[in-house]
Amino acid sequence: MNKKLSKKTLLFTHILPVLKKQAAYFSLEAVKRAVVSAEIDLAEVTLWEYMSVAMASGIVHDAGRGWYSRHDKLVDLDPKPVAKVIRIIEKAFPLLDFCCWSTIQFNPFAQHLIAQPMILLYLESDTLESVAECLREANWDAWPNPDKHDVESFIRPGEKTIILRPAISKQPEGKNHVAPIEKALVDLIFESSKLQMMDPTEAQQILETVLRSGLIQLPIMFGYAKRKKQNIQSKEIT
Repeated sequence: MNKKLSKKTLLFTHILPVLKKQAAYFSLEAVKRAVVSAEIDLAEVTLWEYMSVAMASGIVHDAGRGWYSRHDKLVDLDPKPVAKVIRIIEKAFPLLDFCCWSTIQFNPFAQHLIAQPMILLYLESDTLESVAECLREANWDAWPNPDKHDVESFIRPGEKTIILRPAISKQPEGKNHVAPIEKALVDLIFESSKLQMMDPTEAQQILETVLRSGLIQLPIMFGYAKRKKQNIQSKEIT
């Protein structure tokens, strides 16, 4: 590598472009390894300063503390597939804290349209039965925290099928009761085989496509996955 170039220039014009080409997301640790590999003597505090400049300049973008991305636009899930359910619950339980997502929201990222749609609803454990009953009265096929036997024997995926699960502490908060994509992705991978909604390899492919499509906050996703005891890996994350 050209020793005459400044350390900052080498970082901005050589190291970061290579990392961006290799994967959609990369960590500060990956940057440090690349700097060492390039035999650049760079103090950690200086590297932090340079990375801040790189973000301010649009060379890389913030994917959460210690993570960077080549993407500059956020990935969002269309709230329309869960709008009706949210209105029903808000009307019946105006003070209830809940969030939900639908497999239909991931159709833009799936190789094929998801043939077995389903809505996942997360709320306090002691409200599962009462909310499920309310949804059934509104002609929804609601299942409060079903077990393996329920899934194998009774549950039939469909646009009116809703699975209610107890929320866990410190789960990512949604906006207007719509689950954020960082939560929904973890749930999709966690529930794909449990609810027989899709093959786990298909859920993994959706994750890969989302990561290639735009910006999400990796620490939020990783933190939630850890609490769910779910391992999240991707070739788009270095």
